[in-house]
Amino acid sequence: MTRKRWALLTVTLLIGALVSMIALVALVDPFQIYHQATMYTPPITNDTQNYFNAGIAKSYDYDSVIIGSSMTENFTPSQLDELLGGHFIKLPINAASAFNHKQMMDLAFGTHDVRTILYGIDIEALTHFYKTPKCEMPEYLYDDNLFNDTQYWFNKSVLLSYIPKCLRTLGQHDEAQRDTMYNWGSLYPYGRDAALRGITISPEEVAQSPLQEDPTLTQQFKLNIEHNYLPYIEGHPDTEFIFFFPPYSLVRWYELYAQGMLHDFLVQKEAIVKQLLPYENVRIYDYQARLDWITDLDNYIDSGHYGPWINDEIIRMIAADQGRVASVAKAQENDAVIIEHVNLLRAAGPDYFAE
Repeated sequence: MTRKRWALLTVTLLIGALVSMIALVALVDPFQIYHQATMYTPPITNDTQNYFNAGIAKSYDYDSVIIGSSMTENFTPSQLDELLGGHFIKLPINAASAFNHKQMMDLAFGTHDVRTILYGIDIEALTHFYKTPKCEMPEYLYDDNLFNDTQYWFNKSVLLSYIPKCLRTLGQHDEAQRDTMYNWGSLYPYGRDAALRGITISPEEVAQSPLQEDPTLTQQFKLNIEHNYLPYIEGHPDTEFIFFFPPYSLVRWYELYAQGMLHDFLVQKEAIVKQLLPYENVRIYDYQARLDWITDLDNYIDSGHYGPWINDEIIRMIAADQGRVASVAKAQENDAVIIEHVNLLRAAGPDYFAE
């Protein structure tokens, strides 16, 4: 064989190998970037939701979206379909910033006509810089640039791990995966020991600490609302935005008190309500002062995360328009309950939760 023929054969084989790799990734498409999987069960996990969300947002059939942190991961989309109408998918990013949630809405609105956004507001997510993702995202999966998909086509983990996982379930299709994806509700123990783990509550003398009457958004929160919320609310007047404040346990509110952040968090929550209420396509619900939930530690795996039965009840209440906040005064009333019971917990110590 001449050198010329050897070089030509080598180049041909190399190109063939590269084309075959691209074809394999595009055909199997483990992250469903080009098409929704129907012949295998995608290996969707909480650890890789930043990757899988890109394909879910691009390739699934839906008209409504669940946005938020791990507080939204236990929702059941089919229940939302039935009670709220529409066809829901979950696009949560756990422990994310508001900018990360904005990235999810960018992709959803950029690829679908969105009827409803169910958005769980974690105040902590708004403390991060409004242009900064707290969770780094694989941007090459989120944009429309085919050329940078080389990072997907020639990714070692995709080729050697995710494609084999997909092929092992070839011929299988989990119809329930839309409901079960990202759900962690059965993975952890619940109860007093779990909720109080690592937290010391010592009895002390207490005094009420009323919030200011007219809350004002601080600059960081203001920028997050202006850049990561309002463009979608104002730009999509036909989309209904259902915001809710998730019911952390009373232990979590005590932690915020101990960190010197309780007052600021509640003031900012009230300011957010004030900012969003004027929009006709916005509804706001607040379950943070639901005492039968937040004082029952059997609902929690830690100080903040509640079980899926709470998610189910939240949707039933939203469908019945229960827990709605129609004024800043209502948010302030709820926050006064939180402060009152944090003070009771401070006075009683762990005995507050005595059975």
